[in-house]
Amino acid sequence: MVPGKAVGEPCMCKLKCFEKLTPAEQIHIMNKFRSFSTKNEQDIYLQGLLVSNNIKNRRPRKEEAKQRSSSFEYFVLVNTERRKVCKKAFLSLHGISSKLVQRLQLLLNLGKSPRDLRGLQNNRKTVPGNIIQIVCEHISTFPVKHSHYASKEYLYLDAKLNVKKLHSLFKEKHTEIDVKYSTYYKIFKEHFDYKFGRPQVDTCCQCEELEIKSTSSSLNETAKRAALAELMVHKRRSKKFNTSIQNTEKMCKENDRVLGLCFDYMQNISLPSIPVQDIFYLRQLSLFPFGIHNLKNGSAQFFLYHEGLAKKGPNETCSFLFKYIKQNVPASVKELHLYSDGSGGQNKNNVMTRFCLAVTDSGMFEKVVHKFPIRGHSFLPCDRDFGLVKRKLNRIDRLYTPMEVCEVICNAAKGQKFTVEMVDTDDVLNFKNWWSKYYKKTCFSLESSARSIPRSKKESFAVSTFMEFRYNHERKGTVEALKYIDGVQKSSFLLKIPDAGIVQLANERAYPGEKIPINIKKINDIRKVTGYIPENFMDFYEKILGWPTTDAEAEHE
Repeated sequence: MVPGKAVGEPCMCKLKCFEKLTPAEQIHIMNKFRSFSTKNEQDIYLQGLLVSNNIKNRRPRKEEAKQRSSSFEYFVLVNTERRKVCKKAFLSLHGISSKLVQRLQLLLNLGKSPRDLRGLQNNRKTVPGNIIQIVCEHISTFPVKHSHYASKEYLYLDAKLNVKKLHSLFKEKHTEIDVKYSTYYKIFKEHFDYKFGRPQVDTCCQCEELEIKSTSSSLNETAKRAALAELMVHKRRSKKFNTSIQNTEKMCKENDRVLGLCFDYMQNISLPSIPVQDIFYLRQLSLFPFGIHNLKNGSAQFFLYHEGLAKKGPNETCSFLFKYIKQNVPASVKELHLYSDGSGGQNKNNVMTRFCLAVTDSGMFEKVVHKFPIRGHSFLPCDRDFGLVKRKLNRIDRLYTPMEVCEVICNAAKGQKFTVEMVDTDDVLNFKNWWSKYYKKTCFSLESSARSIPRSKKESFAVSTFMEFRYNHERKGTVEALKYIDGVQKSSFLLKIPDAGIVQLANERAYPGEKIPINIKKINDIRKVTGYIPENFMDFYEKILGWPTTDAEAEHE
């Protein structure tokens, strides 16, 4: 419907149309016309209000002037009464254009009913549905890769492909169908949100260096080949970590005596999370999520706490791992495989190695294997769990308390595969000071401890230089270290202190007080945003504002 003049616009005809119609009747006429849902119904209604009459007296006109074949009378319907109006009032009362009335007049003289033909014409550019289905099926046959660390999930086709290559492959496979590139491209963009290649994040420094050397123009061919060979060996060693995870996953599903766990810290979550500009310039309370992924059933358990309850160190890592083992690992499991990145302050340190020694020496497990990836190649299953949680968090504008974050994590994966345990200060045990009672800090390897070997060639126990540790109940107090995963060269270190007695795992609290002091500047910044926090969440922030602070650190900053 083309909008015409405003309803009730006065006309200067002899009928005095608007003087005979009350405002209520004028509104009734317009509402009656608008009550029809389709264009066809409106046109038939309007055509019924037109009356065609033969012209009785014709005025003399020039020969070239066009002679009208008929004249028309216009009516409006007030309830069940038809009232005659002029053309100007007819257009104004129905809010239509003169062009629409001319079309209805022509059809009335021809004895035809109006019919809306818009959208019924055959469009040559329209792609048949069966062609769209065949193209979509062809694109779906190509394997895709998921984004790993990205906060938003992306799907990537192989980097060697592009839309032109896909179209040429389609033409080779379906020679009987003629689909132009523009049509194929349009279907690809409308039905698939695929990208090509996968952006590399946190790439390996050694890979980058060797790749540059292998293509450098300043090096001779021998040096290039040496760099290329070194790069090939490096990549093969890095792939062993992922291959080992896959093998462990398969093994623990087939054998109830074997279990694999991957663990790591997720990126800190800041509270409160609110869409206010001031929040970008202020310090916020840090929330620490620690995740453990079970390779047997694909589930994950998160340990969640804020910085005022515990820190992020070896005490927390060993405590959470120990608690998970006691609560979720059945007694039938005798072989434990652990996978984590090589973070020295959390996963790869003296505390973790002694913890693994203790769980084998105490008979909890017969065998424990802990493997670390090469730096830049640490793609763990728990990282995928973190990606799901991040995508869920990014969809929520406002988060105020750890309990809200807990609920988000639980709902981040389908099938209730994610569970969350809220951590208290009492849950963190003092593994850092515990192990020195039972184990040495360092020693020479059994293979190099002979007196005939010079001291300069003796190998001491340095945790950071190894990529795999093996612990066995049959060799109590001894750790077998490998510089590469599944490597040939092994070094054995007897770390148990003689006459230290039976190993008892840590049972003392890591933090004597119930609260860990928070930087006073951060507390002051949190106080500035309390005006944006609803009253039902203020109980949590009132406790935080009353938390012990580190005044001494704040003065030195």
